[in-house]
Order: sequence, then structure tokens, then C-alpha cells
Amino acid sequence: IGIKVVTDFINVVQFRHPNEVGGAQLVFGQLTSVATLFIALHLAEASEKLGKEMSRLWFISYILTAAALFSYIVFFTNINKGYTHTFFSFETGGQMNIRTFREQEDDAAKAAAIFPNNKNQWKSIHEEVKDWVWQNWPK
Repeated sequence: IGIKVVTDFINVVQFRHPNEVGGAQLVFGQLTSVATLFIALHLAEASEKLGKEMSRLWFISYILTAAALFSYIVFFTNINKGYTHTFFSFETGGQMNIRTFREQEDDAAKAAAIFPNNKNQWKSIHEEVKDWVWQNWPK
């Protein structure tokens, strides 16, 4: 749980994995974690329990938000531009593997789309893959 909390709140995209959620959900989660920081600070300020510490906490939150924004800018300027669209897609890694398997004509490409990946990602088309393997086994 500790690793999950840390990776959710430090906003380092490389620590996140899109196999369970699509890129759009991942980006939404990242933005939500930043927004949660400000909501928590507003609630703490309303409780008036932290007193003088609030100005320091607001300052730290601005620094952290700027660092997260800088991290995103650096990330998006350095990645292969062909992958940018994946951050705005709802397609998960598993769905992409299934789509790739179904769209490919080349047997090697079909195999590369399925077999290196976790079986749970493509168990919904297990019978389809099984039939394809039996049809192509003699090759």
C-alpha cells in the first residue's frame, strides 16, 4: 500500500502502468491527486488547527504542483510523439493487445501481441487464440 500511495502522489508517470486503466484514466488520476492536495489544505485551513504552519504548507504545495507540472512538460517533450495519443485514450494495455492480435495479418505480429503478455489480459479471447494456434501449428 505504501508504494501505491507514494507513486500516486509523486506524479512520476514512469512509475504508473497503463495495463489496468487507459491513458486518459491515468492522467485523470494524476490530476486528481494534485487537486486532492489543495482540497486537503483547504480543509486543514478551515479547521484552524495548524495555525502558522498553513502558510508553509501552501508554499510547499505550490512547489510540489510546479514540480509535477514541470515533470509533465519534460515527459511530454521527450517521449516519442507517436505515443502522445495514448495519454488521451481509454484503451487499456490488454485491450490494445487484443485489438493488435485481431488486426494483424502476420502470424509473428499476432504472436508478439499476445504471448509475451500476461494471460489475464487476453483471457477473453482465449478460444480465438487457441483456434489460431491450432490452425498455425504446422507452420
